[in-house]
Amino acid sequence: MKYPSLLLTAALVLVPALRSAVPDRERLKIEVARMEDAFCAMAQSKGILAAFEYFAAPDVAFIDTDPRKFRGLEAVRARIGPDQPGVTLTWSALFTDVSDDGTLGYNYGRYESRRAGQNGKASVHTGWFLTIWKRQPDGSWKYVMDNGAPDQPAPLAAAKKS
Repeated sequence: MKYPSLLLTAALVLVPALRSAVPDRERLKIEVARMEDAFCAMAQSKGILAAFEYFAAPDVAFIDTDPRKFRGLEAVRARIGPDQPGVTLTWSALFTDVSDDGTLGYNYGRYESRRAGQNGKASVHTGWFLTIWKRQPDGSWKYVMDNGAPDQPAPLAAAKKS
């Protein structure tokens, strides 16, 4: 009869401990959303390349620069290149989520890229972005993958029928 009371005692001790080990996903979502905002703010204040380098995880990769060939800061530099005068990149997350264990998070939302075009008129490109964030050993968040998909112009056939 000692075993049931031993099991009850173990349950009373372990269940609260297990509950406290479960990550607070809502708090982590806020952290990841703030990281995305800070990432964009740094791109405005320090430059696009500086922001992409600062927030990159050591193993960051990009789909459009062959992740088998380029990883880490080499991948960032291959994809972003040096900052160009008059080029801006802004973005804002519309959705953020994190994994149940609190080790991965992601944001997606809209971006806008502007640069001086022909005849001094600004060239504007918009689209969707996806950033995947990974919790680092020191507790910080760094992105491990970033991707964007430009908006597509409306098909001419559909535009003519309207």
